[in-house]
Amino acid sequence: FKLSLLAAVSAASGSSLRGDFTTDVADTTSNNRDLQSCVASSSYLGCFRDRNNNRAMSYEVDGRSHSALECESACVDMGYAYFAREWRGQCFCSNDSDYDKHGEAKHCDCCGDNVGGNSMCVWKSGETAPGCDGNGAPSAPYLGCYKNRNKDRALPYQVKGRNHSAKDCEDACREMGMKYAAREWRGQCFCSNDGDFNLHGSASGCNCCGSNVGSRKMCVWQV
Repeated sequence: FKLSLLAAVSAASGSSLRGDFTTDVADTTSNNRDLQSCVASSSYLGCFRDRNNNRAMSYEVDGRSHSALECESACVDMGYAYFAREWRGQCFCSNDSDYDKHGEAKHCDCCGDNVGGNSMCVWKSGETAPGCDGNGAPSAPYLGCYKNRNKDRALPYQVKGRNHSAKDCEDACREMGMKYAAREWRGQCFCSNDGDFNLHGSASGCNCCGSNVGSRKMCVWQV
């Protein structure tokens, strides 16, 4: 696969497409899979900073020493889309996607006794990409379907060509060291290391693994 012109310019300038990806223990592919194993069915989104006087997630479950599984169960039962485990088992819930507003954190022990000071590990409750129930679906966590614009792409790096399957797109973006993969329209594939894939808002009626995802719609996975 080849990078788009924008990515080629970035590479030529000597800047890394990977950023801090390889040094962030919480965000490696192998750890992502492990961190999904300590919850029932939710997708791990990463570890982020938090502040006592400005919480990134609005609701706190009473008490401490909650396991990731217990936190998941409590937040999902109350109808929340996101949940976070922090410090010594504090549990937070939210329906807002600005859990990363204080930036990323590193070296988080998400499923251990102490996640880390002012650090929280965040998951999104389980969801299956529409149209991807059969074979060929990506193994990566599905993050949702979003609007996109031709002149203001939410994910800047495009894999050359069209008619990419969702699995092919996942593999291509992973090989480039990207954190996010998006399949759009008739199999266009976009990649990014930035979490602003929801730049243009959510979309509905998407056929993520079909021949046509939908006009100006993209299905996003965390790879």
